[in-house]
Amino acid sequence: MRQLLSRRARLIDGKHWDELEKLYADDVPAHHLGTHSNKALVTEVAKRLEGVRSIHQLHLPEISLISATTARAITPMEDLLLWEENGVGHWAHGYRHYHQGFTKVGRGWVISDHRLTRQYSRQGTGDCDFTAAAPQGSVRFAMGITPLPRDFP
Repeated sequence: MRQLLSRRARLIDGKHWDELEKLYADDVPAHHLGTHSNKALVTEVAKRLEGVRSIHQLHLPEISLISATTARAITPMEDLLLWEENGVGHWAHGYRHYHQGFTKVGRGWVISDHRLTRQYSRQGTGDCDFTAAAPQGSVRFAMGITPLPRDFP
């Protein structure tokens, strides 16, 4: 499953939409996107990342095998999005968790449930040099601190 998670990030960053679709169950819900199929999920991701360079970094997943054909995982993730509007560079940077269910089918493991929770995000314009105390044009998204789910729902 770790390979599946890594492959998903690589395919998104490379914009390999046809291959990405195969990593999901046909009826996968993506709760944060409001979609309920692999085709709709990938179409929505492709639309949101049109003209955007994305960089996804996954960290150590918590994987629980439920049965021989089902599993779930919570995976910490960091992403950086870069794009240009009217000649001005923009960026968004965030820390999040994927909450995913997996099912083993004829072609192997696929993602059968997909959620994304956000812990921290910021965005800005210009150079995205995070070594500075406050990056130029940095805007911190307003979000309250709420308890994170302890387990996959």
